Amino acid sequence: MSFQEPTYEEYKSATGFAKFKYKYGIIVMILCWLCLLFLCYYMVVNGEAISTNPFVYGAEKYEVECYCYKPGGNMAQRIEFYVNGSSIWSGVG
Repeated sequence: MSFQEPTYEEYKSATGFAKFKYKYGIIVMILCWLCLLFLCYYMVVNGEAISTNPFVYGAEKYEVECYCYKPGGNMAQRIEFYVNGSSIWSGVG
């Protein structure tokens, strides 16, 4: 099975999608491959961030130590942590 270019009559009678696919198909395919390569690169470079718990990763990134206590006892307060793109902060609730 080999590719045969459509004749002018076939091209004129084709649907809009077929015309688009014929004209820009290779460009769309190249863009898809570039996106796939970028995703692979991103996963290799940021593998640690992707594979760990987001809370633990953020705490290690911003050099924050987190301690958990069981309810009751001296430290029965609930501590809430808030995270944004540049920092982590906490509030006692």
